[in-house]
Amino acid sequence: MNSLKLDIKCALSTLVFSGLLGIAEARVIDKIVAEVDSGVVLSSDIETRLNDLQTQAELRGNTIEMTDELRQQVLERLILEQAQIEVAKRRGLQIDDARVNETLLQIAKNRDTDLLGLKNAIESERKSFAVFREQIRRELLINEIRDREVRSRIRISDSELERFMETTGGQISTAPELLLSQIVIGLPNRPSPELIPQAEQKAVQIREALLKGAPFGQMAVRYSDAPEASQGGDLGWRNILELNPVFADALADAKKNTLIGPIRSPGGFHLIAVRDRRGDQSVVITEYRARHILIKPDAVRSPEKAEALAQNVGHELLGGADFAELARRFSEDPLSAAIGGDLGWVRADQLVPGFASVMTELPLNTLSEVAHSRFGYHLIEVLETRESDISEEQMKNRARQILTERKFSQELDSWLRQARVDAFVEIKS
Repeated sequence: MNSLKLDIKCALSTLVFSGLLGIAEARVIDKIVAEVDSGVVLSSDIETRLNDLQTQAELRGNTIEMTDELRQQVLERLILEQAQIEVAKRRGLQIDDARVNETLLQIAKNRDTDLLGLKNAIESERKSFAVFREQIRRELLINEIRDREVRSRIRISDSELERFMETTGGQISTAPELLLSQIVIGLPNRPSPELIPQAEQKAVQIREALLKGAPFGQMAVRYSDAPEASQGGDLGWRNILELNPVFADALADAKKNTLIGPIRSPGGFHLIAVRDRRGDQSVVITEYRARHILIKPDAVRSPEKAEALAQNVGHELLGGADFAELARRFSEDPLSAAIGGDLGWVRADQLVPGFASVMTELPLNTLSEVAHSRFGYHLIEVLETRESDISEEQMKNRARQILTERKFSQELDSWLRQARVDAFVEIKS
């Protein structure tokens, strides 16, 4: 699919379960609904999750019918969640307060607020911030055990990478991204012969209902066995090459707002909604071979004097002075001054806005007016431009990432099913 940045991103944008923003402060009188190894699922856990699903549906302008079938779906998801927590416990994994705090700060930042603002927002919805915080810890723990048990075992060999590059390398920079949702009618690891057609028939019936106008999100919440079911089956944006080849082939030509499936996988039968599509065109980057002279204001030289000096240097250049010589004499960019102001090949996104905006508009071999950035005052020349697709090294890195995410998705599905099988589960009446 790790750095702290990626870990936090995973915890925030693809959280395993959706109970983060819908944890009610008020709780019903609890009773144990299920024992999962040394842990339990409480009746209040189910009510909390159902309340959250209802809240999410209302935000989307929908409603959810609180059926016995839905309660059973929620219970099964909570059992699977607890089974993963139990595996994490046995491995001695913990999420400390610092990690939770860091994630909360990131959530607050994404909401354009601070930690106090986040706390007030949660409590304004009559939700317990303390409970919210513990749910964050729980979600992080689940992601951690998945990384330890599944992602850490994924290896991409050089030969595997080469084969992938040979067959799809030319598509890596052009492969489309699809905004997907799915409904999965799950199958156990070794399903009985009669169970397979039953699951397929159920998937077909759901497909027919969807084609007649049933809301996909509601059907996912009610019927899907996938972890993202509580989010209406939302998978987010996925690069088509990251998908299981079975799904990638089926989705290769899929248009926006189409329904694909049922598609059989080891985990069951999948119905996939293509909500949007992007990125079918090659991303070509303009690179600039540029040079500059930087004059900085400082404690002695005011901004006005720095700008005036830059103007004077510019006049010398226009009068025929050698750019490289003046760069070595006047430029206060220590890295480029020694080599005549040469920046080599650069992209606009690598540079500060004040510099980049001038550089990209300059005709070749033309001295700019004095440009201002947060570093000071610049004189800029562009010597050459070139159009470049993604570099070979970037392409390899992207290919490795795609293969890793593809394998992770496959292995995670198998691991989750095995975790459920291995867990001791006792449903209380």
